[in-house]
Amino acid sequence: MPEWSVSIECSEYHEESFTVTATMVLHTVKDEEEESLQEKVMKKKYYCKNNKKKKQPPFSDCDTFKFSDYDCIGFDLDNTICRYKVGEIMRLEYDLIANYMVNRYGYEPELLLPLDDDIDFLQKGLLLDIKRGNFLKCSPTGRILRATHGTRPMFDDDIVAVYGKERVWEPVIDFMRTLNDHPVNGKTPVLRSFKDYFDMPAAVAMARAVDAQDNTEGGPAEEYDIWPDVHVAMCNMYRREHFRKDEGGFFPEVRYHPEKYIYEASDRLKRWLKAVNEHTYTALISGSSIDYASHIARYVLGPDWREYFDIMICTAKKPGFFTMDRPFRCLVGPDDGDVVPTHKLRIDGTYSGGNWRDLQELIKQETGLDQPHCLYVGDHLAQDVLTPDKEGVDTVAIVEELAAEGMVGDRMEHDAGSDLMSTYWGSFFTTDGDKSVIGVDRINTLYGSVPLKHSRIAVPSLEVVARFPIRHQYEAFSQETSGFFPGDPVILHF
Repeated sequence: MPEWSVSIECSEYHEESFTVTATMVLHTVKDEEEESLQEKVMKKKYYCKNNKKKKQPPFSDCDTFKFSDYDCIGFDLDNTICRYKVGEIMRLEYDLIANYMVNRYGYEPELLLPLDDDIDFLQKGLLLDIKRGNFLKCSPTGRILRATHGTRPMFDDDIVAVYGKERVWEPVIDFMRTLNDHPVNGKTPVLRSFKDYFDMPAAVAMARAVDAQDNTEGGPAEEYDIWPDVHVAMCNMYRREHFRKDEGGFFPEVRYHPEKYIYEASDRLKRWLKAVNEHTYTALISGSSIDYASHIARYVLGPDWREYFDIMICTAKKPGFFTMDRPFRCLVGPDDGDVVPTHKLRIDGTYSGGNWRDLQELIKQETGLDQPHCLYVGDHLAQDVLTPDKEGVDTVAIVEELAAEGMVGDRMEHDAGSDLMSTYWGSFFTTDGDKSVIGVDRINTLYGSVPLKHSRIAVPSLEVVARFPIRHQYEAFSQETSGFFPGDPVILHF
């Protein structure tokens, strides 16, 4: 004979009189265990309307931060929920780019040398002067701190000779406003940035190709036409249809050998994500296609991965997701289907494309709040941190360089720390900075300053915040406090 339990379900609610009409429902224990995602969302919706609508909890002070303050939390997937073994993933990416360039375009075979031979060249946040073949590391004011031509270091006199005594290149000033290097109005791009572990290896391929051309021609050229080939080789890896067709090299390798490239989430992180989902509405917002996103999410979180989030949005095309009005679309298998009108969006739905404004309207509808507090958590400092912050969305920055370079008061290490630390480019956070200044004020790099200006806190991974309950109070970035957690980068304090 089955066991039974009793629950009360709301069938009618009147806010003005605070009355509830209820019915008694019998469930088997098995029914409760198999409660659907939709039923969970409906319970959360009822909770929000009966609790948050009348009195929204007070928001934390500007110098403190709590995940529990938010009515909706969005998470990026790649390098946030899904933590890659970045050393292995970058080696895979470089090999695929180099082989494509040599075999398809006939570049010199020295491009096929192991990435490890130039691993010191890698750093997040480098900028490429496409025509000159120069790589630049800049300050938040646009001043060039260090530079190379190909892989060869440029001395101070070389930098001044090319970019002037102020060491400023005008396209960098334009780029700094949005960190978006895509050309507008059909103009030919002159600058390319390397913002994450999916495109950093392309910088090495470009630099080596510049070196090879210089060696062949006996010196630097006035102008290089290499980057378009590198860009095609890089994009070829990530073409959306390659996952289902087992083509392109990248997707088949990750698909059949995920343990080599991806970490499974710890049980502690899974419990933390479930606690967040039970407390507030959650969204998984990824630029990846649904088939790849589902594959890696299943590996990281398990077969029940979808239950960790209310709404799932794939192929989000950030940063445009936060700034534009692209429509949401339903999915037909792995392909985009028809446009879904805003009024038909469901908080437990799975969609492609879309935009933040429509998602926010959905959150307003579900919570009954005119101004819901929203947070986005991601690693891409342009797409996931700077852009949403400029659109009024609070952010948490995932900065793996914190673990790679070391943090004050915490022994956490990065498995690919040696791959992410460069003796030539210096620290991700400060290069040739004023050592008389202690703490975050010493940060003087363009990308190192983004979390400081555009996030509430910055952490090396979600595993760090999973050490604490969602109501834990953190110090946030402010004029008086540092939001690096669990500690400041070590280099800022010696």
